[in-house]
Amino acid sequence: MQALIQDLRYGARMLFKKPGFTAVAVLTLALGIGANTAIFSLIDAVSLKTLPVKDPEQLVALTSVTGAGERKYSFSYPTFHDLRERNQVFAEIFAYDGLALHLSESGQTERVSGQLVSGNFFSGLGVKPLLGRVFSAEDDKSPGAHLVAILGHNLWRRRFSSDPNVVGKTIHLNSYPSR
Repeated sequence: MQALIQDLRYGARMLFKKPGFTAVAVLTLALGIGANTAIFSLIDAVSLKTLPVKDPEQLVALTSVTGAGERKYSFSYPTFHDLRERNQVFAEIFAYDGLALHLSESGQTERVSGQLVSGNFFSGLGVKPLLGRVFSAEDDKSPGAHLVAILGHNLWRRRFSSDPNVVGKTIHLNSYPSR
């Protein structure tokens, strides 16, 4: 123990004798620690945190492989319908596909990212809305009969100023009225 204390005293004397070297060493350590913390925070936010859904470890993405060995991440609606009707393995099979939309409301139009999802999307993920309702199986039965939109939290806050009265209000997505 005595040797450790003696070594620490010697190290401190050397650091005080050369303040330029000490400043460079401390700055280098601070930058290294800061960079590692920033990189870990980014990786943690992007890939290590679990999804905010019920049982995220049980989610599976279905893909198909073409004759050329390429993976396809999308299916036609008849294939999706067939998979859902014949399913004996999974608790739920739901569909989603991303697309760009033009949201028009109160005379202002903006481009937003959206998703087309099947009626059981939210129930399959075990997600409940903050306000209003999610899609139902009835919404799936008559395509295009009554268009229903669910706003993401960030869009609701930014575009509608977190107004709870937006529920039931008609907006236009790609010029089609949706509620």
